[in-house]
Amino acid sequence: MKNNISPHIRPRVKLIKGFPELLPFVSVFFLLTVFFMMGSSFVPVSGIPVNLPTARIAGTYSVKKYIVTIDRNGNIYFNDTIVENLNQLKSKLLTDVAALGENAAIVIRADMNTQYGTFAQIMSLADELKINVFLLARPADTGRQTNFLDN
Repeated sequence: MKNNISPHIRPRVKLIKGFPELLPFVSVFFLLTVFFMMGSSFVPVSGIPVNLPTARIAGTYSVKKYIVTIDRNGNIYFNDTIVENLNQLKSKLLTDVAALGENAAIVIRADMNTQYGTFAQIMSLADELKINVFLLARPADTGRQTNFLDN
């Protein structure tokens, strides 16, 4: 006698006609967009137009940055808000930057046609407050690039 047991398995999958659901694809797209935005690090560049000088040597630094911009007319901006005089800049630096100590720095974006006197006054003000200073310049054709990393 032959014991021929062959189970019959019927698939219960049914073909559904129509368009696929797009909601899962849209959800994955937005999640990926959020992950890329949170994972990217960049230095916010202010909207004040300045003509930066070029430099060959650059490096990577990991500090909290505040941007001081000097345009060609000698106007001073602290994080894109205009500062009337150096005393007002000093008070803003004391409240925002100096409290962080060595984990903070200012990045100076000076137009290459800026008078050296304004630039020197800001540098001496930062030295007086014991604040690290970085100068922003356009990269030259050769050399390393500067990368700022947020903590």
